[in-house]
Amino acid sequence: MRVLRMFQNKTAIRAAMIVSMVLAGIAGLTIPAFSQSSSSSVNGVVTDPVQAVVAGVRVVLKNVDTNVERVTVSNAAGDYFFTSVPPARYTLTFSAKSFQTEAIAVFEVSVAQAVTINAALRIGETSQSVTVEAAGTQVESSTAQLGMVIGQKAVTDLPLNGRNFTQLLTLTPGVTPISSGQNSGASNTAVTAASTTSYSFPSINGAGNRSTIYLVDGINDNQAWYNTYAVPPIIDTVQEFKINSHNDSQYGGSLGGVVNIISKSGTNSYHGSGWWFLRNNGFDATPYISAPTSYHLNTFGGQMGGPVRIPHLYNGRDKTFFEIGAEGTHYSKAGSTNILIPTQAQINGDFSSATTGVTKSGTCFAGDAKVESFPCQLYDPTVANNAATPGRPGFLGNQIPLSKMNPYSLAFIKAVFGSATPITIPGIPSTTSNFQITDPTRQLVYNYTGRIDQHIGTKDFIFFRYAGIQWYQNAPSSLPTLFTSTQIPAQQYGVSWMHVFNPTTSMQVQYGKTHVEDNVLTQFNNHNLWQTYGCSTDMCNSFVGGAAVLITQTVTGGFNGGEVNSPSPNLSSIHEWSGSVMKTIGNHQLQAGGGWDQVNYTAELRQGTVTFSGASTGNFGAVPGKAGANPGSPAAITAAQITAQSGFGLADFLLDYPNSENKRNVLLSERPGGIGSIYVQDSWKLTRNLTVNYGARYDRSVIPAYGTPASVGLQGSIETGDFDFNTGDYILQQLPPLCSDRGHAPCLPSSTLPAHVRVASGGKILHGSKDNIGPRVGFAYRANDKLSIRGGFGMTYDNWAAIIQMTQNYQGSWPDTGTLQINNTNTPGTPYTSAQNPFADNGGNLPAATPFGSSNVNYMVDPRWKNPYSEQYNLGIEQQFGNRTIFSLNYVGSASHRMDVGGYYNTGTPAVAASFAARQTAGTTGQPYPYTVPQKSWDHNAASASYNALQASLVRSFVSGFGYTVAYTWSKTLDEGGDGYFGVEGGVPEDPYNPKGSRGPASFSIPQILTANVLYELPFGRGKAFETGNRVADLIIGNWQVNGILSGRSGQTLNISAAGDLANTGNAGTYERADLVGEPFQSGPVAGNPTCVPPAGPTRTRYQWFNPCAFATPKGGTLGNAPRNFMQAPTFWNLDTSVHRLFPIRESLALKIDVEAFNVLNHPVLGSPASSVTTPATFGQISTLAYGNAARILQFAAKIQF
Repeated sequence: MRVLRMFQNKTAIRAAMIVSMVLAGIAGLTIPAFSQSSSSSVNGVVTDPVQAVVAGVRVVLKNVDTNVERVTVSNAAGDYFFTSVPPARYTLTFSAKSFQTEAIAVFEVSVAQAVTINAALRIGETSQSVTVEAAGTQVESSTAQLGMVIGQKAVTDLPLNGRNFTQLLTLTPGVTPISSGQNSGASNTAVTAASTTSYSFPSINGAGNRSTIYLVDGINDNQAWYNTYAVPPIIDTVQEFKINSHNDSQYGGSLGGVVNIISKSGTNSYHGSGWWFLRNNGFDATPYISAPTSYHLNTFGGQMGGPVRIPHLYNGRDKTFFEIGAEGTHYSKAGSTNILIPTQAQINGDFSSATTGVTKSGTCFAGDAKVESFPCQLYDPTVANNAATPGRPGFLGNQIPLSKMNPYSLAFIKAVFGSATPITIPGIPSTTSNFQITDPTRQLVYNYTGRIDQHIGTKDFIFFRYAGIQWYQNAPSSLPTLFTSTQIPAQQYGVSWMHVFNPTTSMQVQYGKTHVEDNVLTQFNNHNLWQTYGCSTDMCNSFVGGAAVLITQTVTGGFNGGEVNSPSPNLSSIHEWSGSVMKTIGNHQLQAGGGWDQVNYTAELRQGTVTFSGASTGNFGAVPGKAGANPGSPAAITAAQITAQSGFGLADFLLDYPNSENKRNVLLSERPGGIGSIYVQDSWKLTRNLTVNYGARYDRSVIPAYGTPASVGLQGSIETGDFDFNTGDYILQQLPPLCSDRGHAPCLPSSTLPAHVRVASGGKILHGSKDNIGPRVGFAYRANDKLSIRGGFGMTYDNWAAIIQMTQNYQGSWPDTGTLQINNTNTPGTPYTSAQNPFADNGGNLPAATPFGSSNVNYMVDPRWKNPYSEQYNLGIEQQFGNRTIFSLNYVGSASHRMDVGGYYNTGTPAVAASFAARQTAGTTGQPYPYTVPQKSWDHNAASASYNALQASLVRSFVSGFGYTVAYTWSKTLDEGGDGYFGVEGGVPEDPYNPKGSRGPASFSIPQILTANVLYELPFGRGKAFETGNRVADLIIGNWQVNGILSGRSGQTLNISAAGDLANTGNAGTYERADLVGEPFQSGPVAGNPTCVPPAGPTRTRYQWFNPCAFATPKGGTLGNAPRNFMQAPTFWNLDTSVHRLFPIRESLALKIDVEAFNVLNHPVLGSPASSVTTPATFGQISTLAYGNAARILQFAAKIQF
């Protein structure tokens, strides 16, 4: 009560207002700002019977659910404006001397909408009143913004597989539900990851999947690491949402769109609902490809709202309202993870049957029998490993003596696999999987939210909202007795205050916070298994915080698994301050605003991988074009044949001959940085029918130095470095002491810095860009009451996508040893390296003499990196049919610049002759900087992108029990290299020095997308068009509703790749494309590939989507010629439906029973085929369904609503 009295005290309000204005002014002058609004506006012109404008008309805007009123007066031009209008239902009243009072009946204001309602007054007394029906759905005639409002009826009634709002984003034109980003996975996003549910982090208007901003009630809800939402809203607490484009300067910070979600607020009437959704495998159709799996999914919850009332103490009617909600999800699934375990014969050293016809990659190269003296022969790596000539004998009959096996390897197999016996899995070859992990997966998700709205008189409005989620999962991992436990707590809260100074001036101030943790622990039941394996303390028990971790053992063609201990207590922590001022001057609506988003990140990485590729038991002597040193090798063999040479990963493991090792042991911490903008805009009503919107926005990513002073001396500290391949230098962020003084990394091996190593000026490597000024201009012309023409142009910058992830990517680098990687170990001429202590065997855990000797496990970034930006434009029309239907047709395009390119860098030029290692020795690699090896990844602004689309929609508002939306997009997105970050999102260019040579369709470019939804209350029963007059009969046939979502789209793009460094450039990533030698969709023999035997039957089938003979493995020393992403996977279409039956119990209380069917027609949609030409056994075949497609799923629900 004391707080309420304070707000009722006008002096207190004035004081708070002055302080807030001063602070907002200081913030706008001294720091960048970030402010995005979810509110709307109402405007129009008042005329008399002869169409002359009328000034001085009192206009009252009233919220019919809360009775809260706003008042303004028409200006000299007859115009009136209401800004910062929350989405809700309203009425308007116009009154002036000598005119009758005119009342506009109830109409709706949607999120980020500019509603235009004109009034024509009649001559008469003010006491006389006439009520006019609102024009219903109206064409947009005040702004050029694109977007479509998804209203509450659609949100709560349409069938949603998993009750996740992102499924509804695809109802908007320009939205592509295909993701190539790292945020496409379920982990780290706090979504319900049940295998039978769906969600989407889509591409919007041709931008990448990570270029989207999520707002809830105008407050940041981003998870900054993966660029998803932080806390998903509960479906039944959502009022509506909209995807905004960037024509208005108040929106920015991303190249895609702003998803603007509005939560329900309380009203003067108590309302609420409670629900329970149930599904399990017993209701579902038999899966088309995979075997059925037992699962159970239960979702339950409730929400309610109304005025705040405390009997005898406080009555909040018309001023104080609440809205609360909570939801829980319980999911369990029987285990069915297929893995490959060693047979007893293999454990005993007998590989005679396992390797005949089988290589490390699972298939024997067709020419092996000619290349090798023994098909798929295993060679003894313990003989002549250091010899100048790497000839060594093969194991006779591929029998490995027990005396040569590593006892620790045998102990690991015994401890992990125990008495596990290989089994036969129907439909799966025993060389692929021979054992099934049946431990169940269990998941618990609890979501909750609450909101308070306070109206203080007619000039002040405050709301506070809190939302949180607790996400738990325990699941079996990839080995017996290995389990992964995940906990993701997240929360978001915010407070907003809007003050109206006078009818023409208002302001809004907001604060919000989002916080997301991500705590992942993968651990064996036996926590001391690292000791059984003989893993050294340096390798497995020297992790930050004193944790012991048995790092992942990856056996190519065999098992894969290990421990990970990587908690992220601050995966994403954002504090947001923002403010804006709105002012109407004549026919100008001016707005200026700003704010600041402070972003923090903290994590601990304790993980690593030892890989046994099979190379150590393979034919070391074979090089392209030369005779192999081992007996039986021919005079000339190709790089492709070497790629498929003999060797077996499990044999390497038993002998303890790993081929590559990496380790991450860092405490990641970033100093508080931030993202901000400042903007100004004007909506200028030039004439009654023409409005021009113009403004500008300045965005800035303030990137701090990596790490904190408190981390000095720790692994992952500020004493790290980064490559600058503009100059060939390695840049140290901060100098550590000498190793002789500190005794451990990070430290300098010598008092003299190596050549090409320098120290960053100011102790900071990344600085970002300061030129991010984005002009915006648009127009809306109302040709008549039912037709508008709109267009706009704007420049927008990406301040969120992958930046937090990028700015810490060089953590733990030289002279630190927090991130270590060694490639090509245990090859001829190299020292023996054990899996138990590989880094000690290669120089110890102190840093090497220079940072140039080995590839780094990290993803480096260009110190000159700048924010990507996009020039975006649109032109279109809106045509209204009747009172409720709008047709929109728009051309939408963009040209994006400074786009990211990742992947290996400082690679060599393609060459046929000697191996890359030999070329390095000879100095003939052709690298720009030959003194350092190729580095795993270097992200830099070297690419561009374009988007061109025709977007159409037809929308009928839900009135009289019927509404629908149809959205169609015909588009093409082109980019270069990849369409994401770090070389792992959308691929990498074949030639890192010529990314334009890899220009092609983006991996999320879908040429045609059609979505349609319908909500239809059947016209039967009491009060409907078809009424029998019989109460019982009407009760039976009445209160039914059917709903549906139809989705259809072109297939996903296909990039036909070739594994391995076939071009001999030193690139260890998958970068090369295949050679195109024929027509892919023409079956039969291909003249350009005469030795290839094509499959029988036509193409575009599951077993031959394209003719594999139309492609060939590139010749050694060359790059493939197939265009990037030039083919498509099968077309996708799906129909989800639901049937609702309402059972009235009494007035304002009813029970609703729902039956929902996802993929109701049980139509299988095939996924993408295997697209690597170097895996001929599966090349061109489809083994999965498309994402979002599954055998028909039935879900049942009951809901009480009042």
